[in-house]
Amino acid sequence: MNSRLRILAFALLGLLLLPLGAVTSALSAAPAQALSVTGHGTGVLWSKDHTSWLGNYLLGDGNFGYCLEAQKPVPGASAIEYVDGPGTGRYSRDDAARLSYIARTWGAPTDRLDTAAAQLATWTITGLSPHDQAYYAQRADGDAGEVLFRANTMLGIANGEGGASRGAWVDLGLNVAGSGGSVISQLRVDYLAGTRTIDPGRYSGTMTLRGATFGDGSRTMTVRNGEAQPIRPDQSGGRAAVSVDVEYRDLPFGASFVLGRNTGAGQSLLISSTTTMAVHATASSVGPNDLPFQPRVQTTASAPVAAPGASLHDELRLDVHPDSPTGGEWPVYRRPDGALAPIPVVITSVLLGPFGTRPLESATAPVGAPVVCTVERLVESGPGTVHSEPCTVSAAGYYVWMDSIDPGRTPADRGGGRIGAWQSAFGVADETTVVPAALEIRTAASDSTLDGPACVRDRLAVSGLPAGIDPLRVVSTLLGPLTSAPSAGSVPVDWQKYPVAGSVTTIVAADGEHDSPCIAVTRPGFYYFLVDSPEVPDAATQTPFIAGFSDRRVHAEESVAFAPPPSATPSASPQPQALASTGAPVGLGPVGISAAVIAIMGGLAALGLTLRSRR
Repeated sequence: MNSRLRILAFALLGLLLLPLGAVTSALSAAPAQALSVTGHGTGVLWSKDHTSWLGNYLLGDGNFGYCLEAQKPVPGASAIEYVDGPGTGRYSRDDAARLSYIARTWGAPTDRLDTAAAQLATWTITGLSPHDQAYYAQRADGDAGEVLFRANTMLGIANGEGGASRGAWVDLGLNVAGSGGSVISQLRVDYLAGTRTIDPGRYSGTMTLRGATFGDGSRTMTVRNGEAQPIRPDQSGGRAAVSVDVEYRDLPFGASFVLGRNTGAGQSLLISSTTTMAVHATASSVGPNDLPFQPRVQTTASAPVAAPGASLHDELRLDVHPDSPTGGEWPVYRRPDGALAPIPVVITSVLLGPFGTRPLESATAPVGAPVVCTVERLVESGPGTVHSEPCTVSAAGYYVWMDSIDPGRTPADRGGGRIGAWQSAFGVADETTVVPAALEIRTAASDSTLDGPACVRDRLAVSGLPAGIDPLRVVSTLLGPLTSAPSAGSVPVDWQKYPVAGSVTTIVAADGEHDSPCIAVTRPGFYYFLVDSPEVPDAATQTPFIAGFSDRRVHAEESVAFAPPPSATPSASPQPQALASTGAPVGLGPVGISAAVIAIMGGLAALGLTLRSRR
């Protein structure tokens, strides 16, 4: 057979080859080992320098390899390590398929020109730069043209119909008809030239039935691709449930190849070892029976955090509990037209709330829990993910979904008698949404003026607080006495240095008016309240359920002026004691106090009415 006919023969052989599924290799299965190149394999040596080689190299384990990197030196004496070629990431999926095809088809030919052509084809795939094919083909001396022709013929075969392939799969057809049926497996290949179904009878595989037997009574049989086999389904409980597995092994196709990685500066190698692939497929066909099953719903609220007025829905992931008598498979019923369809169920979703604290998980909801809405979703498609109808939340607080399936909602002729009842737990974290509170607090001092020592309270008008919350701790701090009133609405620069008359905590658990404990005011001067409220966090969402608040501004409603009445004027005023250096009197005296009070009252009048709000 001449060389060109030999190449065409390889091409025809390629039509029979098929890579399907998981790739295996005798080399890749072996432990990693370092090998060395022992010398030239088959090929041609350029007569002009007696050095330039075009062909494969022989390794210490008897395998051959083609150089992959034309720009690098020859492999030399460096150690060679076998690795998965596509796994190196050096080559595209299509180029990996071409290299795999060359390694399998022309990995170790005995004809020296075929070997030289295969090396040239390999370099053409991986890169010839800065030279061209003719530059390397000249190493074949007078056969350079033939080598060039064969190399391009090989590349044409690899790229053509039945040549290199990216992968493959098996299509499995199962037909169950009462007490009979058939099964057939078709091998399909993803060739670079296009997808193709392999002709029947080319490959053998192993097929295993569950719930049925082959014509000879066995459950396992060696079958050939594209050839139908009659089956007899098992009859059990009024339901025909048949599944089939098929596996084809040692199929020498696909994009896998073994790369001999050079640990030195020389070229890595395309190893001639043949890689194989195994493919597997499963199919099943079911009919109705009387076995009960237990549906379940895994649910998630549409949003962990929302605002008042938002629409919430429940994400419903429907499946069958694996401990069901049906073994985790969703049963079917037979429709009037004879077709099989999943047994339908009605999922009832109830949105409960608002609650003042994050609900704790329990089997049932608290008695009398508030209900926002109740919605239903008919699911006729079996397992999968659907959404409930939306519900609108109007107030702050925590909301939680609960879901249930009532078998009585499905008619008996559609399989209702086989459904087990289901109810979700209450307070599941994934089912809970928090609507943060828009809290508002208006504050006012119990007294705006004092003419003598007294006890002053901070009056808190609270709104927007969700019912049932854990009580808040609101801290009121009374600053003073000051000799003058700061500007209305201002935050005094040195307010931290102001004297503190007292600080009290008010426990607030609901909307309404709340008086703080009183703070004693014993010295004349100007006073004003500061109010602080800590944040109430929701740990599950890292979102404040109730935002913290702190206002350092001066407000008239929060201010107190203590101005005692003037004392009676004595008949004779003693001479005030003067300071040695300035002559200024010691202390304010009645006139000084009166002046200070007048200043305080004037400042207080200038403050105006200011409301303190917190949201």
